[in-house]
Amino acid sequence: MPNPALVALLIWLASLPTAVFAVHLFKPGDPFQLRTALVPLAAAGAILVIVGFASWRWRAELVSGIAAGLFAGWAAFTLRLALNGTPFGFSGLGSDAGRLAAMANRYSYTWHSSDGIVPSVPSHYPPLFPWLVGRTAALIHTPAWQLLGPAEIIALSGAVVAAFALWRRLVPGPVALAVTLPVLLAFALPQKAYEVLVLAVFAPSALAAFGRPPRGRLHWLPAGLIGGLIIAMYWAYLAYTVLGIAALIVVTWRASPERSRYLRHVALIIAVAVVVSSWYLVPYAAWAITHGVQEMDMYRGGGISASPLPFLAMTPLAVLEFTGLAGLIWYRGRAWWAAPLLLLTASTYAYWLLYLVLFIVSGHTGTLQDTHRLIEPLLAMSGVLTVVQAWPGVIRRLAAARTVWPGVAAAALCLLMAWTAVGLWQAWVPGAGASARRHPLYTTPVDRVAAFKYALPDGSYPGFGPQAGRIPWFPVGPIQAAVRSVDGPDARPVTLSISERLFAFVRWPGYIGVSDTAAGATTQWRSRYAALAQLSRITSPAEFGDRSAHTPFGPIDVFILHRSRTRWTWPPHGTLPVKAIGFTRSQFDPAVFAVFTDLPNHTVVVVRRPR
Repeated sequence: MPNPALVALLIWLASLPTAVFAVHLFKPGDPFQLRTALVPLAAAGAILVIVGFASWRWRAELVSGIAAGLFAGWAAFTLRLALNGTPFGFSGLGSDAGRLAAMANRYSYTWHSSDGIVPSVPSHYPPLFPWLVGRTAALIHTPAWQLLGPAEIIALSGAVVAAFALWRRLVPGPVALAVTLPVLLAFALPQKAYEVLVLAVFAPSALAAFGRPPRGRLHWLPAGLIGGLIIAMYWAYLAYTVLGIAALIVVTWRASPERSRYLRHVALIIAVAVVVSSWYLVPYAAWAITHGVQEMDMYRGGGISASPLPFLAMTPLAVLEFTGLAGLIWYRGRAWWAAPLLLLTASTYAYWLLYLVLFIVSGHTGTLQDTHRLIEPLLAMSGVLTVVQAWPGVIRRLAAARTVWPGVAAAALCLLMAWTAVGLWQAWVPGAGASARRHPLYTTPVDRVAAFKYALPDGSYPGFGPQAGRIPWFPVGPIQAAVRSVDGPDARPVTLSISERLFAFVRWPGYIGVSDTAAGATTQWRSRYAALAQLSRITSPAEFGDRSAHTPFGPIDVFILHRSRTRWTWPPHGTLPVKAIGFTRSQFDPAVFAVFTDLPNHTVVVVRRPR
């Protein structure tokens, strides 16, 4: 019989070009229209019919691989249809998505770890996903921001296959698929596709690498490779569970008949993970030692105020999570998976509690706001495993259990697939409901319109989507024209910009990010803001021209500011108690700077003349 994981992989790989071709060939049109929006539901229904029919004809292991591949393909098709008519990825260029686009743009012409806005410092944020997007953009000569959507589709749909393959090493195929789907139910924001991918593989890889699965541990080399890729792509889940993983290692070591061999296994995993992620970790550590970092973890939105007890909500997903919590406690000494998952969950709660106290005392949050994104999937996966563990004991008490079980299992798996598909369809497709509302599957708002809200560099908008709610055009095209008229087409001026969207389109280095709490620790945002504030207080045009070329963090060659009646301002945003920094026209000596005040949306551009 073919390997179910390989079957799933091949079907998914075939489905990726099929999804793109189908949307291009049939031209479904506006994804905001209900007729178009319903197409993925029809496709999901067809997949369920295929899986249901196959379950009566073939062995469950093979059917599970077929189902996993088809579901991953359905996810790719649905996501592609949801982006029909827009060149942007999910969330457009807003907040984190815009900064991710800037990082991808930066990596389209550089190989080494680099901040997306301030390229003179190594990246603080895990760079692997935007690095892959940027290097692909350089290879196929396409702007990186246009590849974010396809990359998100590949990562999110591929998460199904990756998780299924890892769980398949630990449990039977149908169970592997069943335990994979709740990850998408609990957290599947498309703009965070790389986080979903890491989340999907994190639990099974941790259990396979450090636990005592009946089918044997994962070899240290692939385990270390996965660990290194997790660190470089999104390390937050590892930070949440480091205490739980350490406890799991101790517990497994104490129960191991070959303790020295197990310690060698763990040491090799850690060594390989460090080597694989060293291109990211080493520059960051070196910069932190030689220059210092300024942690900006004072974000107060997201899930910080979300309930830490999601299993008490009145939803079907919460019931599954509560079942998982009960199963972790009940089976902790009876099932091989219960104690490890309980340790990972407890560790995540410990991180939440620690940073909750630190936030109250100091204002620092770490990544507290995202802990629920791991807690809910861990409990949901545990819920599936609990049902699977308990079900044989239940059916033994039923008449004709031996004949009932196969049909019930197949029906339950199809029902879980249908539940997941409908929930994801509602969350992803614009025409499935009102945008930017709080979807019952998630604790954060799901905005299905964001990819259509933002203007292209020339000021045009995507063809579909409502005009109401569009983000005002940040005139990238006119800004580029103004700068090139002074510095030439190949200039790379260090730029102070009122919008981080600029760096998704141009190759210019930035002086400072606009958002304080989203700035990388290596950029030393506070110090740069202080230097900028001090510069703004210089009234002598000659001194201003000289000092702006020699700030403590290098020159500022281009000022992109907001024009009001009396001031030209650079307004940061975030949670720090900082004010907008104001400049006046008199500070810019015409002999040193070229000034452009006729740009749209009250934008003024000041360009340092070449010497």
